[in-house]
Formats: sequence, structure tokens, C-alpha cells
Amino acid sequence: MGFRKPDLDSAQQAIRACMGEIRSPYNDGWTSSACKRDLYMLKSWLDDEYKRLPIFAGEQQWEHERLIGILKKD
Repeated sequence: MGFRKPDLDSAQQAIRACMGEIRSPYNDGWTSSACKRDLYMLKSWLDDEYKRLPIFAGEQQWEHERLIGILKKD
């Protein structure tokens, strides 16, 4: 059995569901705020952990592609 890259689809689905709860006009501010705090804590954790990962060749290209995509949206 070899390496199997983890599937992040379920993580994305959970995050999208949380965003849906935050944006829902049927939720009160208490519920939406709690969901948003959870996303913030996840984002903060991911940022911290990402900084500790090794740097690979070609990563700068990923960043450039992301920036170009952001600039094209405006």
C-alpha cells in the first residue's frame, strides 16, 4: 500500500456549511458569530501551521497565480 494523499473535500464541505450558517438570514447573531469565530480559529491555526511547513520549488508560482486571480476579480 503506498501513500494516499488526503482528500480535503470533506473539510471544504464543512467549511462551506459553516459559511452558509453565517450568511443565513434565519440565524441570529449569536449563532452566526460562533460559527465565524470557529472559522477564524481554523484559519489562524492553518496559517500558523503552514508557516512551519518546508518550502518546495515552485511555491512562488502558486502565490503569483493567486495574486493574479485576485487582481483579475477587480
